[in-house]
Amino acid sequence: MEVLDRRQQLKATILPMAREAFRLHGIRAVKMDDLAAALKMSKRTLYETYENKEALLIDMLRLSMEEHHTAMETFKMQNDDVMDLILEHFRIQTEIYSNTNPQFFRDLKFYPGLTDKFRDVENDNQEKTMEVFHRGIEEGYFRPEVNYDFILKICRHLSFVFRTHEEYSMYDMREVFVSFVCTLLRGICTEKGIVKIDAFLKNNS
Repeated sequence: MEVLDRRQQLKATILPMAREAFRLHGIRAVKMDDLAAALKMSKRTLYETYENKEALLIDMLRLSMEEHHTAMETFKMQNDDVMDLILEHFRIQTEIYSNTNPQFFRDLKFYPGLTDKFRDVENDNQEKTMEVFHRGIEEGYFRPEVNYDFILKICRHLSFVFRTHEEYSMYDMREVFVSFVCTLLRGICTEKGIVKIDAFLKNNS
């Protein structure tokens, strides 16, 4: 039990600094030795906690997902309106992407284990997102005649393109959110949904 506790303590120390370093500089630019030096930790201790950078990245993904889930559950306790939940989700994601070096996303292709984890997360989220769309239809925000399965497939592909293709790195993610995401959302919304989106954009401009 003591060994497990120490390992968890080490992870709690390593993860925040590693995530910040990857966010600022990209993944490949940050070496494990650099992290050990920044943490004032022996390389042996770091490698005993995470055998390689990919293991560290996978744990980083887990932590980020847990934090996002907690943030959304906290928001949901105050406001359970499905459209507000969707817009808050996008607000958080846009903020994260805006504060992350685009090189981080381009580096992901060099870590197939992490890419597989991202794919698993997206597959899990697809079912949940469909449930959100159906709830949005029931609450009068989304048009019922839209093929939402097709919309999801397009969004997954475009999300990958925006994250990994260098030609899009010139665009701030807030610009992508306003110019693309909100435009797409407006297209599948009823008048009630459009009013909600416009109010959100006005309050967050």
